Amino acid sequence: MKKNIGSKAILGIRKGVLSKAHGKILEIGIGTGTNLPLYPSEVKRITAVDSYIRNVPSSLIKVDLINESACKMSFPENTFDTVVSTFALCSIDDLEISLNEIYRVLKPGGQFLFLEHGKSKNKYVSYIQNTFNPLYNIFAYGCNINRSYVNEIEKSGFVIEESVYEKAPIYPRILEGYIYRGVARKF
Repeated sequence: MKKNIGSKAILGIRKGVLSKAHGKILEIGIGTGTNLPLYPSEVKRITAVDSYIRNVPSSLIKVDLINESACKMSFPENTFDTVVSTFALCSIDDLEISLNEIYRVLKPGGQFLFLEHGKSKNKYVSYIQNTFNPLYNIFAYGCNINRSYVNEIEKSGFVIEESVYEKAPIYPRILEGYIYRGVARKF
């Protein structure tokens, strides 16, 4: 999966999503720090939560890394200007609770920047994704290939300002690769 979501094409998409990051930033599921060199140069510090602490590479960005789940974050309400999630929501156990937490920690007017792979709108491909998701989930460390994000984000109270759903160069070809990216705002 790392090869797919770390490819040159996907890194370009990540950089485009991250170009909007500003203010006090929280990254959900920082992983190995793939996003760090892609943030705008004015970003000097971020807070990151991840359930699995890994070695985050040294960077010009200071990272305050906290070992906790997006399902239950210790931050007060209205703490962050921007929350970022790139390819992390797919492996969160309870998506609804995590999105509610993201909403809670964002300041009013704050933005949620998301980039996720997910469910195809093609009924045949979607059927295959649903059928193979339990097996894929086991071999891909909890990753789900059949989630649709826009409705879930909106159910948490966000207003989607920008949303793109497109084919992307990820996955084995039989499952087609679709990504969801955009900006959701807390009002």
